[in-house]
Amino acid sequence: MLVYTIATALTLAAVAWLYPKREMAEISTGMAGTVKRSVSADTRKKLILSCVVAMIPFLAVMSARWCVGVDTWFTYTPEYLAMKSESVPLTEEEEQIMLTSGQITGRLAHGYSKEKAMELTLEEAYSNFRLFYHHTGIGFQGLQRILVFFHADVQWLYFVTSLIILGLVFTAIWQQSSYPLLACLFFVITGNFFLSMNIVSQYIAIAICLFACTFAEKRKPIWFFLLVALAATVHISALVFLLVYFLPKLKIKPLWCIVAVAVALLVAQFAFPLIKKLVEIVAPQYVRHFEMSADFEWVFFGIGCAVLALGTCYFNKGKDFPYFRLWYYMNVLGLIALAFSGNIPLMKRINYYFAASHILLLPMLMNLEEDKKKRIGLHILTIGLFTAQIVVAIWHLNKHATLPYRAFFQGNRLEMMLPMLDHIPGLW
Repeated sequence: MLVYTIATALTLAAVAWLYPKREMAEISTGMAGTVKRSVSADTRKKLILSCVVAMIPFLAVMSARWCVGVDTWFTYTPEYLAMKSESVPLTEEEEQIMLTSGQITGRLAHGYSKEKAMELTLEEAYSNFRLFYHHTGIGFQGLQRILVFFHADVQWLYFVTSLIILGLVFTAIWQQSSYPLLACLFFVITGNFFLSMNIVSQYIAIAICLFACTFAEKRKPIWFFLLVALAATVHISALVFLLVYFLPKLKIKPLWCIVAVAVALLVAQFAFPLIKKLVEIVAPQYVRHFEMSADFEWVFFGIGCAVLALGTCYFNKGKDFPYFRLWYYMNVLGLIALAFSGNIPLMKRINYYFAASHILLLPMLMNLEEDKKKRIGLHILTIGLFTAQIVVAIWHLNKHATLPYRAFFQGNRLEMMLPMLDHIPGLW
């Protein structure tokens, strides 16, 4: 946890030091909707510098990780090596890494004993993972094939994907938020940072969609729909984000948003067969999720409800600010998706697209309070609660298996994987 804390502190320090707060305040004073002066060339350089420097600590942590995040050794590492093996022979270390990943997968996915999992052969691992990688989006496969073309080590996959994710998220923050320091903090304490180290391909799609919000707000449909289409090539679930283009112009009162969530909770009890049929048509590779048992996502739903309550309290103050309606209604869509999570596990992943708006919405909501003492209290309460929940989720429950943190240069990569045959942090 110390590594993540230090990286967060360094990022916040970089924003506080380099972000041209005074210059940006001068060109964005007054209520939203007023005409802003264009950013000067000097200010633009400062913005770019602050954005790039601020994401370096996170980039170092994310790109150097090894066996951090369930899907890294469960999906991305072995599937990349399987793809690479079709073009060039793997090294002995790479073969053993893929074999060990297959054995761990046997324990996790099929409940095998360690002895049974160890019976998996290298040929079986090759066959399994060569089959599995074809289930990923063609966009993500294309990215992998570029790296395979250069015979790149799998560690380059984590560097490139981390750079893409952070580049898009930080660009979205710098373009859309007036509070980049708080937005960077909420990137961590809302869990998005840790999530991005686990569901790598989907989080690339989420990051593309978050960046696309700029074009939804500015009513540039061609760019918005092109970006969502690109995101869908990485992860087909991104198609749900098409709805977001219509949110900035909606004028639905908060009361009706609450009613919509309540209705979704009722409808969820009966709509399971219809949604399953729709997924069979649109994305058959995800039908397997409908066979899994599902528990209602109370924690995510509770967080979404808290954000909805806070947004509703400040709705009249914020409704005319750029992005407010878009982010507010995105949270509502996330809650509607979560209403179905008790029947369909996939809905938690749909919520991730809409809940990403919390990174940007929460800093705005906290600063809509005009009374200074109340504003400070709101900052302390909101940041404190989100920090507490992320400490419990990551440190205590080890969601996404991002602890302990390991870097590839700390030792033999294969030896770092072997203990997971006996114990996977956060899973067993």
